[in-house]
Amino acid sequence: MHIFVFSYNRGPFLENCIQSIETCAPHCRLTVIDDGSDDPDTRRVLAQIATRHQVIDKTAESGHKLGGLYANMQAAYEMASDDELICFLQDDTQMVRHLSEADILELRERFEQQPDLGFISPAFVRGFSLKKPANRDFRFDKERDFWFWYPGKRSTGTWFSALLIANTARLRQVGWQFEVGESVNNRKAAKIFCRMARMRVPFSMWLPNGRAYRGKQKSLALRFGEWSRRCGLYPLEIMTVDEVTALQAQEPPKLPVAEDYLKVRGEHQLKSPWAYDPMQGAGWLKVLDRIERKIRGLFS
Repeated sequence: MHIFVFSYNRGPFLENCIQSIETCAPHCRLTVIDDGSDDPDTRRVLAQIATRHQVIDKTAESGHKLGGLYANMQAAYEMASDDELICFLQDDTQMVRHLSEADILELRERFEQQPDLGFISPAFVRGFSLKKPANRDFRFDKERDFWFWYPGKRSTGTWFSALLIANTARLRQVGWQFEVGESVNNRKAAKIFCRMARMRVPFSMWLPNGRAYRGKQKSLALRFGEWSRRCGLYPLEIMTVDEVTALQAQEPPKLPVAEDYLKVRGEHQLKSPWAYDPMQGAGWLKVLDRIERKIRGLFS
């Protein structure tokens, strides 16, 4: 498996992400694609990572079109060889359990046995997504050995999510191209593949209460959201062998919700369900954010 991590100006988050991969999947090939970070701390972290792994910068002569998450995803896909699985993570995520060679072989077999399988999510389910009754319909398919999501309306994450595992050769067979925007890719995947499969025991997760960018910018509304939520770096504990075994053996299978199985490292106590967007649940902040962006656009 070839793991790609996409980064931008979040040095401590990136450092935590890479350390988790080195701990949990040291046998996997690792490439970081940075979207032109100019923060000195992030540049320092990237330089350190480059001594151990491949780091590709937006300004590098890579032979691929770079710039923006989805263009970088497309570039990563083009860099991968047909004989490897690809896994896409981001700097505000981390691995939360050890991924063995047997785990990867099992993922390969799943793709071979299920020809309509396009994308597998490596992430736990976010608890806040279950707050609406229409979003709670997750069904476990015993034959496929995966969970699948059946929300009340077509939603991003049903067929596609930016955190993914894919079989490179299969994507090339159908002429797949990553488009700009998760909803666009979600609609496209719905026409080609089955719903996005969700692992019985995922191995990665977004960090709760993390800092964020929107379009490489931080509006005043976003900054206020980060301040009010006390956003920062809250790494997750690596699951123990016993914890992984218990989740794997659960009968009937239990939906892998992050808050039920993962713990924040240290003494931090975060409100549950965890937040992953500083403006999550604050519609008025999102309105102010859109207004500020429009005003900036008029003067840029």
